[in-house]
Amino acid sequence: MDGKLYIAIFLVICLAWDVHAQVNCTSTGAGRFADTNDATCKNYTLCVAVNLTTGQYLSYNYVCPTTSLFNPAASQCTTNYVCNATTTTTNTTTSTICTAEGFTQDPTSTNCSSYIQCLLDNGTFVEFPITCPDGSFYNPNSTLCETSYVCGFTCTAAGRFADPSVTTCRNYYLCVLATNGTYAEYLYTCPSTSVFNPNTRVCTTTYTCPT
Repeated sequence: MDGKLYIAIFLVICLAWDVHAQVNCTSTGAGRFADTNDATCKNYTLCVAVNLTTGQYLSYNYVCPTTSLFNPAASQCTTNYVCNATTTTTNTTTSTICTAEGFTQDPTSTNCSSYIQCLLDNGTFVEFPITCPDGSFYNPNSTLCETSYVCGFTCTAAGRFADPSVTTCRNYYLCVLATNGTYAEYLYTCPSTSVFNPNTRVCTTTYTCPT
């Protein structure tokens, strides 16, 4: 009987250690943090602040794409981080908006519900779309998904992009790259009964605006 009791106590202690070994968002705050239980350096946790006054956070687990690993110093997946790891391969898309490794706005998202993770793979930037957890929005300033962020628009690449502040799909921004490296943005409204198609980035009468 005593032997079974000792075994039960040992199992409880092991379970308790396993729970405390996970990322504690209350202690770390908002951000991306390495999964300390993952020896492959592929997994990380995104901590999203729900209420800063009460210190309430939600945590979401992610896996770094393709051959990248999570760099805890940079708080992002990167291809130049060294770890004794076994990696997996996923589908990649050659990027037209990435200029550096890290995170950037998704130009096709009209409500800040997603963002792009940029990775450098054999000299070419590839992009991986990531969707923010429900109720949170991508903040380009902090590069985090936040429940308190109010979705707006800031030019991060040249071209035409949907206005996230309207639900009629009538407005769009034209972003022009200036000689000093900054972007000038111009707000336009599609003519007549046409709406802006974020996929083709032109006004059209054949696009169905999501409701």
